[in-house]
Amino acid sequence: MFAQRLKELRKKSNMTQVQLAERLDVSKGTIAMWETGKRQPNFETLNVLSDIFDKRIDYILGHSDDDSSPNLTEEEIDQLGSWEVETIFKEAIRSYLSLDDYGKTAVENLIRAERHRCLDQQTLCDIDNIVVKIQALPEKK
Repeated sequence: MFAQRLKELRKKSNMTQVQLAERLDVSKGTIAMWETGKRQPNFETLNVLSDIFDKRIDYILGHSDDDSSPNLTEEEIDQLGSWEVETIFKEAIRSYLSLDDYGKTAVENLIRAERHRCLDQQTLCDIDNIVVKIQALPEKK
């Protein structure tokens, strides 16, 4: 399946085997071997092919029919960032909740002290666009 996909993508891009070989710094014979199914490129070369054709590696290999771009949109990047921040916050809260009373008091005192320092230095971050929702699971019986 890879052989067919590669040939199809190359032709759709109006590239000759020679032109693709030059972009990949391989021989024309190597491209011919790939397109006849006698050989396959290594992972690094697949990454370059993904960049050249703007297609996902699994599509190029013929494992998927999803021919969308592997590049993320701004919206997808923002969503990933939100998920990462959410994961970090959840882990911080879970860590705090696992502390004994002495540990919780120490963390609360540190947060209070740091907030006062930021207020004094006028470096508090704007959090008006952040919503925090905490949901406890029902008790196990």
